Amino acid sequence: MKAAEKEFYNRVAKKYPELSTKKKRVADFILKDYRKLSLMTAKELALQCKVSEPTIIRFSVNLGFSGYLELTRHVKSMIQMQRSSVDRLLNAPGKSNEKTILENHCDNAFQNFENLLASVSEEELQTIAQTLYTTQKVYVVGYRASAVPAIYFGYFLKKIRENVTIDTALSWEINDSIANNSKNSVIFAIGFRRYPRKIIQFLEYAKKNKVKIIGLTDNLISPIINLSDQYTVIELKGISFVDPIAHVMTYLSALIHEITLIDTDKAIKSLKKFEKYVKKQNEFFTNDRTPVWIPASGN
Repeated sequence: MKAAEKEFYNRVAKKYPELSTKKKRVADFILKDYRKLSLMTAKELALQCKVSEPTIIRFSVNLGFSGYLELTRHVKSMIQMQRSSVDRLLNAPGKSNEKTILENHCDNAFQNFENLLASVSEEELQTIAQTLYTTQKVYVVGYRASAVPAIYFGYFLKKIRENVTIDTALSWEINDSIANNSKNSVIFAIGFRRYPRKIIQFLEYAKKNKVKIIGLTDNLISPIINLSDQYTVIELKGISFVDPIAHVMTYLSALIHEITLIDTDKAIKSLKKFEKYVKKQNEFFTNDRTPVWIPASGN
């Protein structure tokens, strides 16, 4: 049994003795197979358990949820955590006469953008931006698939402030570094389902060393939540085994922009320094008519 699943069963079992007879019917149904809740409305569950719909809502509140909707979201999150890449691919929609695969993925991305706007407030964005601006040292970490947004975010954060370290290997070097810089550091940790054990162990180590952690994850039962001092939840609703991250990258772009607005002059100064360096290194292609070196002929 998975940790989240065990915690959920324990939550129901702990409340069970206090429940009324009708609520115990609901609890019995859930303990038998909680997965069915993901496909049932409160009305359908009430009919199945032979209780009233308000009883379902009160039962949900007894378990610590705001209502039945939050209970079902919690259950769906647990189910998603247990799905492998193969499971998600087998359940992905294929081609149809109505929409192409690309259209399906675009529709899914639009839905994720709408969810992003509904779930992340401006105040939340500003609070995290302030922490990333004021802390002396920032570690940006992500592992496996989460390495992609970690590299993206860390790269642009380095353009506007100093003392930024990107780590997607979670090697012994970063463990030593955070142990020696715990007081003036913050870890910006990105981790989505299926939550690699390596990043969880790293954050547990950081927590023991009293390093502040900002988590970016996809649901409230993510193990990253309990290890974070601040966190943002961005739901990832996919239609294949490939997790969609366009809206995650947009959030990270907005966070970078929010940091620059705290001290625009300082951000401009940092960007000018970056531009001066890359120009000196001839880092990027330009349309300048620079002579092209051609190796001499052997003749």
